[in-house]
Amino acid sequence: MTLQDEELKDKVEGAALLTGGTVAGAGVSAVVGGMGLVGGFGGVAIGMAPVAAAGAVVGTAAYGAKKAIEEGDATAIGAVAGGAAAGAGVAAVVGGMGLALGGTAVAIGAAPVVAAGAVVGLAAYGLNRLFNK
Repeated sequence: MTLQDEELKDKVEGAALLTGGTVAGAGVSAVVGGMGLVGGFGGVAIGMAPVAAAGAVVGTAAYGAKKAIEEGDATAIGAVAGGAAAGAGVAAVVGGMGLALGGTAVAIGAAPVVAAGAVVGLAAYGLNRLFNK
């Protein structure tokens, strides 16, 4: 396989994971229905677009994780750690939150926000690998 074929395969793989994540996020939103984020700041409705975007982030993070494992690239750990640190900062600033859905609410503590930050950091790594191969 030539270098050009390998690069094209990587781009198609990345695009497929990003698209799959987006479609999965839209599907979750369609199945679950009306959601909202509540906290000391009030309440904010979460429609299909943010959930689909979150799916795209997860798909891109999956691509980043796959490439980091395949290539043994330790810089992905820095991206994950930076994202986790940003998530910890958001959790510290925003404080207690909850996700409201289906007539109930679930508390969101610091750990899920830190984990979400780590996923965003890995997604940033994945985008970097996708566009700067």
